[in-house]
Amino acid sequence: MAKICIVTTRHISYNPRVLKEADTLSAAGHAVVVVTINNSDRQAAFDEELMRRRKWVLRTVNFRKERKAERRTWLYLSLKQRLFLFGSALGFGGGVAERAAEKAFDPLSALASGEKADLYIAHHAEALGIASHAAGRNKVRFAFDAEDFHTGMNESATVSIQDKLVEYLERKYLPRAVYITAASRGIGDAYRKKYGVSQPGTILNVFPFEELRVADPAGPVRFYWYSQVIGPNRGIELLLDAASRIGPPSSRTGQPFEIHLRGSLYSDEYRDQLKAKYEGTGVWAKVHLHEPILAERLISDANQFDVGLALESDISVNRNICVTNKVFSYLMSRLVIIGTDTEGQKEIFAQFPRASRICPMDNPDALAAAMEYYIIHKDRLLEGKKAADAAVRDTFRWEPESKKLLKYIEEALCRRS
Repeated sequence: MAKICIVTTRHISYNPRVLKEADTLSAAGHAVVVVTINNSDRQAAFDEELMRRRKWVLRTVNFRKERKAERRTWLYLSLKQRLFLFGSALGFGGGVAERAAEKAFDPLSALASGEKADLYIAHHAEALGIASHAAGRNKVRFAFDAEDFHTGMNESATVSIQDKLVEYLERKYLPRAVYITAASRGIGDAYRKKYGVSQPGTILNVFPFEELRVADPAGPVRFYWYSQVIGPNRGIELLLDAASRIGPPSSRTGQPFEIHLRGSLYSDEYRDQLKAKYEGTGVWAKVHLHEPILAERLISDANQFDVGLALESDISVNRNICVTNKVFSYLMSRLVIIGTDTEGQKEIFAQFPRASRICPMDNPDALAAAMEYYIIHKDRLLEGKKAADAAVRDTFRWEPESKKLLKYIEEALCRRS
């Protein structure tokens, strides 16, 4: 078996795709090392909890601002990145783009190179140069896994310096990758069209199978939304606008409902703004805020709810073509899904129509109608949850996707040097 080094620039507790990949490769007998950053005490605590039950190795570059012993490193790396960002105005060559895009580029490169792996896999565009550098030092190949279309993530009409840096890195390194995989067909298509690379393989963001009950939706219908952050431009305002249009139990719905939001609160001011806007409608009393939990608990925890909300928009190219983690976690939790009609979601929802309902983006009346449908028709809600159960048993679970991943790995290792 081989030694494989996964390079990312995010905490593993906020990167379930890396976790699934590392777990799969380790279970297949490979020696797996994940190299990444550690810049947050809170996220590091989740990382440590995850690693207690894993056989693969996590190595990190530590620069937590809140830790006195690491504050100097954080300051040094931050100032160094600013210097390279300033220098990028003159050109991206000579390693400028790599260091401007990722402040920990040099220590991550040293850490990855020292692992002497047989294959390196980059996650996120900022990790491309790191994986390529380490692979070159060890005379092996590197691959790239695209969870997003990174140059399509900007939500403004202005092209930022970060957009230019990412495009430079992708254009420089993607043709050198031994393979490229993507989290949706739309993301893969976007990379092929933009850079002329071979069509990336699709490995969906599905999750390992969990045996969970299909809960009878007795009592209030519980609508559920989660993300890393409860904040603006994530569909929450659309959700609460829609909920305020659902009539009171005595006049229309016949049953009350609840809205459950899980994630880190963007700010107390944001929460207060929502409260001030929706308290008068009676909706705010139905809203329940939940703290983030360990990624491995998300699916079993969500099983207590009824309807998962995937309220994406086409505010960016990536938002329109991606299929997020939450869609498949809702499905694995045996929830019915209400989602907006982005290109990515329309394509995937068509594969489990009885477990999902599509409504137009930015249309609170349509979303209210979809929510009220399940409040009124509890029998259809139960049928939808059973359809979600059938979908994950038949198709949408990690086990079939992991076989695709292992095939890519085997082929890449045959082309090692």
